Amino acid sequence: MNKHLLFAGAAMIALATATPGFAGSNPPGGDDSATIMQSGEVGGLATQHQPGLAGNSASITQTNGANDVAHQEQWRNLNGVDFAVTGVQTITQTTNLHATANQEDNGDGNNHQTSTQISNANTTSNQTVNSPFSVNNTQTSAQTGNSLSSVTQLIGDPVAPGSSTLNSNTNIQNAVQSGQLSSSISQSIGIGSSTNNQQATENGAGVSNTILQLIANSANTDHQTATITSGASNSIRQNQDTSSHNDTQIASSTGGSFNRVEQYQGVGSSGLTQTANLTGSNGAVLQWQAPGLTSGTQTVTQSGLNNAAGQGQGNSGNVASITQSGSGNIALQNQGLLPGANGFMTATVAGNVGGNINHPGPR
Repeated sequence: MNKHLLFAGAAMIALATATPGFAGSNPPGGDDSATIMQSGEVGGLATQHQPGLAGNSASITQTNGANDVAHQEQWRNLNGVDFAVTGVQTITQTTNLHATANQEDNGDGNNHQTSTQISNANTTSNQTVNSPFSVNNTQTSAQTGNSLSSVTQLIGDPVAPGSSTLNSNTNIQNAVQSGQLSSSISQSIGIGSSTNNQQATENGAGVSNTILQLIANSANTDHQTATITSGASNSIRQNQDTSSHNDTQIASSTGGSFNRVEQYQGVGSSGLTQTANLTGSNGAVLQWQAPGLTSGTQTVTQSGLNNAAGQGQGNSGNVASITQSGSGNIALQNQGLLPGANGFMTATVAGNVGGNINHPGPR
């Protein structure tokens, strides 16, 4: 008898999780709260699903485990009016091996996703907001003392169900990794966005870490800020695609060696600013404002040994400035970019990361 009851209970749970479409067709009210706490799990799984109405909150905490997975979803149905508003998603994972945190919602405004991962290895944090009308959303991720880890933040998924026009405005993406090794931060905001902020920081003596920031075309008054403190062989890549206006890119690499900064702003843009500061040795800064871009500003400041800076601009009304101190440094500027140009300059730099100054354009 007990075996039959156990089987029946499992079947009921499977049925409930396999048919979320009932919630989408006639979702219950908002203001729901869900909490899961797991400790010492091996292969632990925590999953939370909430309807896309107002004021829902979800929290998962996993500690001292291995291969733990936390997944939160505030409804992403095919229903075109099923969007989360003022929702909160929070995941905390501490001292886990191979921990994964996934957060997703079809946010229509004022939603918050927070992921905190401490003293883990092989850790992944994925945060996604899918919406055609998304405004005032915040994604925050912090990883401390991790290795081989990654943070991915996405607002305005171009393949989100029910989304035809993306307009992800006034959103914030903030990611911090401290004491990392071979880890990455990737931030992306979709087509038609404006007045958004991307902030990424690598703290401590990390090695082989990467920061990638992307804001798609038709972006206005957006800001990208990336910082690396000390470490070696780290890289920053900032990308603002075509037809951007009044946007800024700011990158800083302090101390360390063989660190690299690349900044790209696309064709048909105007009034854009790129600023990069690098201290240390054998580093490189590459700035590229595409042919057809007008009223652009590029500024590079470097101090140390055997560093390199390259700047390229097209069209008219642009300003480029490089300031270097130390010895063995090289600086190249080209304000004559032509349409279809692959890059703007090449120069061998002995000992420099990458071996040369050559910007291939968008990647």
